[in-house]
Amino acid sequence: MKAIILNSGVGERLRPLTDDKPKALMKIGDKTLLDYQMDSLLGCGIKDMIITTGHFGDKIKRYVKKKYPDIDVSFVNNPRYETTNYIYSLWLTKGLIDDDIILLHGDLLFDGKLLQEVISQKSNCVLVNRDMKLPEKDFKAVVEHNRVVKIGREFFGKNAFFCAPLYKFSKADFLYWLGEIETFVKRGDTKSYAEDAFNNVSHKLILQPVYFSGELCMEIDTKEDLEIARNLVKSRSTALA
Repeated sequence: MKAIILNSGVGERLRPLTDDKPKALMKIGDKTLLDYQMDSLLGCGIKDMIITTGHFGDKIKRYVKKKYPDIDVSFVNNPRYETTNYIYSLWLTKGLIDDDIILLHGDLLFDGKLLQEVISQKSNCVLVNRDMKLPEKDFKAVVEHNRVVKIGREFFGKNAFFCAPLYKFSKADFLYWLGEIETFVKRGDTKSYAEDAFNNVSHKLILQPVYFSGELCMEIDTKEDLEIARNLVKSRSTALA
């Protein structure tokens, strides 16, 4: 199994904190956000990783090579990171997909046992929380008959629930999704979300929800999010990874 960590964004809403470093290298407690993610992956036996970069990609690369010198990491730079969404970064990984995939957004802080739960599933899956109040800006999953049929910020209603961008896909199904992503890219639609491409082909891909409730799982988008995350990690008696 191979992991893809999407870290090509600018972190606009975290400025000025991201004026001199990428979001991935923000400290939360005594570890960076990237440390938490990589340590969780390594704890689950995943040592083959792809990290997409853009904003301060050289700093991410140097950090990983120094902190994790024995890990097989492929860095995929998105030279158009300032004008494209991560759909383009994900498309750039297409030549490296040779195994089943764990895909996660680089701003996601999560309890390591959630990753273990995702990996243990036999089917394609994504994290979903049915108990949270629906956020305005974060992703929601539309679930029908135990199947995620749509993912996006725009979805609300009784079948829509908070969706944390941590996925597991078989190699074949991930490549199928990438095929639709390529359609977007070739027509110049590189500011959409990769999930928009998924929504076009979701009727042909079975993506099941993995439900969670009390575990820590949040995206770090703003300075307020970062402060909340730091306070939550500080108050925990056990490590995330």
